[in-house]
Amino acid sequence: MPIFQDHFLDNRNQWEIRDDAHALLRIGPGDYAYVVQHKQQEGEWTTWQPFFIDDDWCYKIHAVIERVAGGNFGYGLLWRCVDEQNCYSFEIAQSGYFRIRRRQDGVWSERQPWTKSKYIREGQHALNELMIIQLLDKAQFFINGEAVFELPFTKPAHEDGFGFVVNGDLHIRVHSTIVLRYVDWLENGKGEAERPSPLTIDQTALDDVLADLNQLVGMENIKQEINTLINFLKVQKLRQMRGLTQMPLSLHMVLAGPPGTGKTTVARLIGRIYRALGFLPGGHLIETDRAGLVAPFVGQTALKVDEMVEKALGGILFIDEAYALMPRGGQNGQDFGLEAIETLLKRMEDQRGKLAVIIAGYGDELHRFLEANPGVKSRFNRYFYFEHYKPQELADIFTAFCTAHQLTLTPGAQTLLLHHLTAVYHQRTRAFGNGRYTRNLLEKTIERQANRIVHLEPMTDELLCTLTQDDIPPHFLEDTAV
Repeated sequence: MPIFQDHFLDNRNQWEIRDDAHALLRIGPGDYAYVVQHKQQEGEWTTWQPFFIDDDWCYKIHAVIERVAGGNFGYGLLWRCVDEQNCYSFEIAQSGYFRIRRRQDGVWSERQPWTKSKYIREGQHALNELMIIQLLDKAQFFINGEAVFELPFTKPAHEDGFGFVVNGDLHIRVHSTIVLRYVDWLENGKGEAERPSPLTIDQTALDDVLADLNQLVGMENIKQEINTLINFLKVQKLRQMRGLTQMPLSLHMVLAGPPGTGKTTVARLIGRIYRALGFLPGGHLIETDRAGLVAPFVGQTALKVDEMVEKALGGILFIDEAYALMPRGGQNGQDFGLEAIETLLKRMEDQRGKLAVIIAGYGDELHRFLEANPGVKSRFNRYFYFEHYKPQELADIFTAFCTAHQLTLTPGAQTLLLHHLTAVYHQRTRAFGNGRYTRNLLEKTIERQANRIVHLEPMTDELLCTLTQDDIPPHFLEDTAV
């Protein structure tokens, strides 16, 4: 079991939170990360907390950190923290250098000066995995799974603390962090020590994902397939731990279906599943489309693809309407969509096991995309098919939106709503917006409620929170696509 673990879905571990002239530290809705930003050009900001470990245990600290913005300053992990004035740091910089420092009574000194490393991913929004292994007599330092340095360090006889540091005006996002007991291991017969592969299934995080999945309206076939995926991945992880042969594993998949049916929501859940099962360290989702991958001029498309892949490393690259990458009107020589596909395939191969690509859109058009390149189809062997929501499911989604906004529907409003959505459903086209339509319908309903009650006196909470049948729009919205 982990000694400490955080995916920053909330602040259950009570990290420091603040927003003032000196620093921004936040774990907010939709962040899926610990945001750490120092707002001054000089100095640094450190934040840490203790963890408790037996004196005779060795341990390792692992974190996935995204560099968001700022100058070419150092950022990274703190460890062996006694307090803010006494700790060590393991830092990397955008330019591809790392260093190790000690802070004693508030004064920093270098244990290893800035040193070049080819393993650091450079650039804005680059994701880097930092790991420190603290043994009884030394500490080992890893960047993106590769050993870069070792220092003689005697493990202290008291509990350690760990955290994060940013220098200058840097802004980072910590996507995940874990502290594990590091047990002794056997020699592999070649005079080198093999690092253990601890079982990294986070059952608590997995249960949270399943709870969120089961709260979604409808999509019973998707829920069943996701449970099958989880069971498959669990068994593969167990086989890996026992040294057994594993099935070839691809994390890439296709989500096919009409708009507004929850494809992006499911993709986010899948990222969390991959992270909980230890297949991807970050599990975050980077969304893009043709505009984010294809450039209008020669030589720029590959750079755009590389930038998106770098952002997604450790997580999921979600490409909406991926079939739009195909050249338009047969003008292959004047369209760089094929270059984007070829560059993406190469990066998927280069980053095997470090990146999942999920493509989404209409089923027929996705088939066109998969046939675009001989190597494309072979990389996507798992397909999820989303259907239009049924009228009652659309009504349930509308009601859920109402509950989230402290609104209730009268019985008459519920009846008229279902009648409205049933008529829309039966006249829909393939472009019908489903959940998006219900959200737009709620906005129009609230507007009609406002016109109805704005001049009423006395104004009560019941008036403000009740939607009646007079508030439900009698006609289809303009973007109904029916």
